[in-house]
Amino acid sequence: MPGCSPSDADGGRLGLESSFPATDGSPLLLNDAIRLTFSEPVDPTSVTRESTRLVNRRTGVEAQGDWQVDGRLVLFRPAGVRNAALSDGGFSPGQTYRLTLTGFPFLGAIRSTGGASLERSTLLDYQVVSVEGVASPGDEGTAVLRDASPGRAEVLRVAAGDPGSADTLPLPWDEALVLSCAEPVDPRSIRPTDYEFRLALGPEGSPLPGPSAAPLAATLDVAKIELVTNEGESGLTRDGSRVAGARLRFYPRTPFPVANGRGPVLFELHLKGAPGGGIRDFSGTAVGRRQRPIRFTVAREDLRSPEGDDSYTFDFVDDLDFVPVLDRGSDGTARWVGSGRVDIRFPAAAGDGRSGEIVLSETEGSKDTQATGLSIPAGTITQLTGEGLVVLRAQGRINLEGDLTRRAAADPAPAMWDSSKLILPEGDAESLSNWLKRASVLDHPWTVIIAGGDLVVSGDIDVDTPLLLVAGGRIRGAGRPKAADGQLWLLGEGGGFELPHQHNPNASPIVVPPLIIDEPLHNPLARPLTFVALSSPVPKGQRPRFWQEAEVLGDRGARGDYRVQFLRADILQGGEEGLARAARFDQPGLVLDPNSGGGAPVRMRIELVVYPHRGTWDPPFVDRVDLTWSPER
Repeated sequence: MPGCSPSDADGGRLGLESSFPATDGSPLLLNDAIRLTFSEPVDPTSVTRESTRLVNRRTGVEAQGDWQVDGRLVLFRPAGVRNAALSDGGFSPGQTYRLTLTGFPFLGAIRSTGGASLERSTLLDYQVVSVEGVASPGDEGTAVLRDASPGRAEVLRVAAGDPGSADTLPLPWDEALVLSCAEPVDPRSIRPTDYEFRLALGPEGSPLPGPSAAPLAATLDVAKIELVTNEGESGLTRDGSRVAGARLRFYPRTPFPVANGRGPVLFELHLKGAPGGGIRDFSGTAVGRRQRPIRFTVAREDLRSPEGDDSYTFDFVDDLDFVPVLDRGSDGTARWVGSGRVDIRFPAAAGDGRSGEIVLSETEGSKDTQATGLSIPAGTITQLTGEGLVVLRAQGRINLEGDLTRRAAADPAPAMWDSSKLILPEGDAESLSNWLKRASVLDHPWTVIIAGGDLVVSGDIDVDTPLLLVAGGRIRGAGRPKAADGQLWLLGEGGGFELPHQHNPNASPIVVPPLIIDEPLHNPLARPLTFVALSSPVPKGQRPRFWQEAEVLGDRGARGDYRVQFLRADILQGGEEGLARAARFDQPGLVLDPNSGGGAPVRMRIELVVYPHRGTWDPPFVDRVDLTWSPER
């Protein structure tokens, strides 16, 4: 029989013996693992997104999480929840998920280590618990998250190796404090107002361990707490490494009050004494309620200079080394702004690229254009003729060298947002994808342009509707787009449009909308995308004699790659046009051989490439680059 293994031909089959939780309608909690027990050990290579497909029955979206195989046991561990609505984890609250296990006679069936196929394809339905009406953790009868150790809570701490801990460098004075907890925490319990930073004072009231420019009793509010990771004790990352619990960033309202050149200063994070305050675990037990204040050291930037006598370290904690020029050989500009790495921010709302590369002509009647790349040539005037909501989106770069116009209606269109009422409580910003779905239903005469890479506007945009411009890379403009009064909105890095001389100084300014750019759950690319970041010249104070091989730390992701090059520092003497003439930097002599010697400064160019594939969205990034040389003696 075609497609049968020897075990199949002999009549042997792999059986599913049990599944947990039960599929009898009992609710699946948001962090519950699905456990499948088979009659024989399972071949891990046969457990794929195709053979074990777990999807939301209403939306068709795959559950986010990791599959793990351990002998006869196959587990699905959902991604952890991180927002207060509990809506960003592996399972969507209140939804039904269908698990399809592919069996005989399909070639992609689940197999045993002996080669036997699962005896038949199987469908299992799971109903996820609803969170409606559940306001806080620990309420009786309202459990929506399972706690592995109810009644016992771990503590918050500065993990070994993190900035500010006893065994590493001090925390930079203008950065957030990163704390870890050995178990996940309930996002609903995170309130910045429950905590404050204080100077650590000695018995005589002096700051420890060194002097500070602040008053002795200085306190500093916590402006925001960001839950970065929130996985179970036995969770797995995508690269297979173990993770445990939560990591949180505590952002100070202002930089820590540390004087220049005075050495590191000891600070403490205090939990205020308000009843019921503090972060809690999944069972509602307070995390760190009885622990002492968390101590950490802080220092000014000048105490941790990236440049030494023979090295320069790019750790990407700020954008001082970043030069945001346009690389015309790429789809977009890689992100290098305070995240600690150079990475890719790709909007899920950039579409599926179904229409390929598009060059717009004199009229465009589509209401939702989804391209891999989109452009208007210089000298072309494109008129948008679609009614209601009109969206232009491309996975790569959008080049508007020509002009884009739209005349939608005689009556003013409803505003996208009221710019006078944009002061929102922390965390109330909506994702771009969710807003776009709502906007599609409303179908107001609005205009939206979304680039997965850079959005480059060198022509004119003249529309009489509200206008939203979005870029995963950078928004670049010459001249100010014209839109309905007070309804020009920009979402993304950059956006520094030059204002023409005849611009009315009383006109409404460009405003950032109350949205966040959300990434896709699964790789949607129709073609590879390339993102590039360029550095300022280095070194800045030393004179190198011979360059040595650079050390690069990064991650290629599920299907991606990165490349680090070093170019002549004078490559930008011709401005962005000089960079354009260099194309993809493949011209001989532009890419320096670190072992070739020479003492001229260089610029670093980081190139990140992500390829299409059927799997989770997991783009590459570069975490650190150490550039070394032999100093001139």
